[in-house]
This record gives sequence, structure tokens and C-alpha cells, in this order.
Amino acid sequence: MPELPDLTIYAENLARKLTGKKIATVSFHDRGRLNVAPDELSAALIGAKVTAVRRTGKQVSFQADNGAMLRVHLMLTGGFVLTSTEHLDRLEAPVVTVTFNDGSALAVSDPKGWATLTLNPQPEREAPDALELSADQLQQLCAKQPKALIKALLLDQALIGGIGNAYADEILWEARISPKSVAGKLPPEAVSALARAIPAVLKDAISELRKRHPDMVAGEYREFLKVHRPGLKQSPTGAPVIKENISSKQTYYTDEQQLYK
Repeated sequence: MPELPDLTIYAENLARKLTGKKIATVSFHDRGRLNVAPDELSAALIGAKVTAVRRTGKQVSFQADNGAMLRVHLMLTGGFVLTSTEHLDRLEAPVVTVTFNDGSALAVSDPKGWATLTLNPQPEREAPDALELSADQLQQLCAKQPKALIKALLLDQALIGGIGNAYADEILWEARISPKSVAGKLPPEAVSALARAIPAVLKDAISELRKRHPDMVAGEYREFLKVHRPGLKQSPTGAPVIKENISSKQTYYTDEQQLYK
């Protein structure tokens, strides 16, 4: 599943390609989930221009100049495709296709059909974004969820927006905190280390993706990760990488990481 660094690059590239373009057609292909009738989606977007594309937590939001917004959650196997109207028939597993007046097109594809489209999402209190989370906010979350494993807390999108399984492992390794640690048992110095590790790891990954995969709008690239990588035997510091199922997630960590319980 795409995580914050991937989605940040997707949004940057989609914004660069699509901002200012006028929407000609919108077609929902009865795959995935849509919160309104397909005709309502089309009526809201056709004729409007794209004014912005932004990442929102683990979703991507498309803003139109008429006030409409379409928010896309790619779920596990979804992705964006930039193509042309003449190549739409080559798409595999399209969920929605949007064409523009210049002949270009955008699609969301998903072989499992789990991608979720939300037209004009209702305003709600959103969890703090992982890149904006303060140490005080993190301490409060640990206090409110004292019995939660720290990895599960990092993954809870209702608490922190944007972190997924791979980057939770990377962040916990960077902070040298075991994923099996109990949130309420973390001492202040460990919470501070975790608060520093979250933006450091995510920003470094964004930078790596910009260099390695500058045009990406789909897919996940993990070749630069330090512990969460199948087949990796050692961390950069030489410790053996342990692979274990924790909180129902395949987890990678090392014995360098302190356990708080």
C-alpha cells in the first residue's frame, strides 16, 4: 500500500501534469467504491479545471475551480495512470477515468477493486499529519492509548495521518524502539526520539524517491529502506534483521531496538 512518501511524490507529479486542465469526461467503471452516484460525480467535475492536487494523510485530493473535490484512497493495490484518450482501452482494471480537453487522461486502476473515491468529503476533525506531529502531541497520544503497541499506534490513521507498515518499521528502527513496546511505557526521552525520527525518516524517503523515481504516480519503491526490506539480512549497523508478525503486520526490526513494557 502506498504510504506518505509515495503519495507525496504522486501528488507532486499529478499536480505538475494536471493543474489548469479542463475536465471533459468522467467515467466510473463499477469497480472500487464511490460515495455518490456516477452521474453525480460526472456532473460535479465535467467542465471544471483542476486547481490543485495534494496528499491528505494516505489519500490524494483533487481540487477543482468550481469548489468540487475528489479524494482518492488507493488502498492496497490501486494506482494512478497518466495516459491519453486514445489509449484508454489499454487500461487494466480501471476504477475511474477522467479525460481533459487537451486529449490527456487520468485513471485510477485497481486489480482488486478496493480503491475508494469520495466526492466532496465532509469536513471532519483529521488526525495530525505525520510530518506535522509534535513531540507533545505524540506524548498525548501515547498517554491516551497506554496499552497499545507503539507500532499499532503509528499505523492508526485516526491518530496519525500517513504512516504505513514499511515506514513504521523504519521510524522505530531509527528511534531504536522495539515495535513490541507498549506506548504508555515509553519514557519521555524515547517519545522525543520517536518524534524526531518520524519526520526525519519520511523526509529522507521523499528525497530518495524524488531522485530515484522522479515521475512516479503509482507503485512502491523500497530499495533504500534500512530494515523493512525482504531478503535484507542486516541493518546498516550490522545487526541481524528479525522478521515477525506484530499487530497483524509483517514487521522487520533488530535487537538494537529497546523494548519498553
